[in-house]
Amino acid sequence: MPQFLLEVERELKKLADPAYKTSNDHFNVPRSVGVSSIKLKSRIKHSFSFSKQPETEQWKIWNFIFRNSHQHEAQMAALRFAEDRVQTNGKREWNVVRGWVDFIDNWAHSDVLSKIYSFLLEQHPDLVLPQLKKWNHSFNPWKQRASLVSLIYYASPKRKTPSVKTVLEFVEPLIKSRDKYVAKAVGWTLRESYNVYPKETLAFIRLHVRDLSADAFSYATEKLNNKTKEELKKRRK
Repeated sequence: MPQFLLEVERELKKLADPAYKTSNDHFNVPRSVGVSSIKLKSRIKHSFSFSKQPETEQWKIWNFIFRNSHQHEAQMAALRFAEDRVQTNGKREWNVVRGWVDFIDNWAHSDVLSKIYSFLLEQHPDLVLPQLKKWNHSFNPWKQRASLVSLIYYASPKRKTPSVKTVLEFVEPLIKSRDKYVAKAVGWTLRESYNVYPKETLAFIRLHVRDLSADAFSYATEKLNNKTKEELKKRRK
């Protein structure tokens, strides 16, 4: 396994761009060598030495890479591998990626992993939702963030959404969080919930409008009309 980790890190490092690394540093993306998303996806499409191995073996390799690499892009490559494979039937894959949240320390990895979890939640809610609930009550802010963003990654008619009761029950315990990335997740989730359940979500925002951080309020009210947004701003004052 270590040789495959070194191979992936070496190949991705060849694509490093100092300007892009500066950009990643600016957006608090740690351990980046500076590879754009486009270059990363393009490189993953080309075979690594292990790419023709059975998929079960590839999962073992990428799992090892995600858990052991100290390079941002190598971990992101593992996430992209998983993302492409969990959208149909990911029960087996859930047992692998469930533990990846323990290795999250930045918003970029967190968002892609939450997208993966959101597909798995649609397919196996009885399996995934109880785990998200545990993370919702964790003291780890990245687990808290995953418990929210995984519920509605982006609202779409093509995606199944948990009930509004479930969504708001997950948001409420974290609504006063002042962790930057948890607060953004609160706002993100309320924004996407509003797209699916506008009446119930707006009532919830009105009820908790003074508890929302500035970041959470900004995201949560993004899709509201100006009149409603101004009304809520007055309530906050």
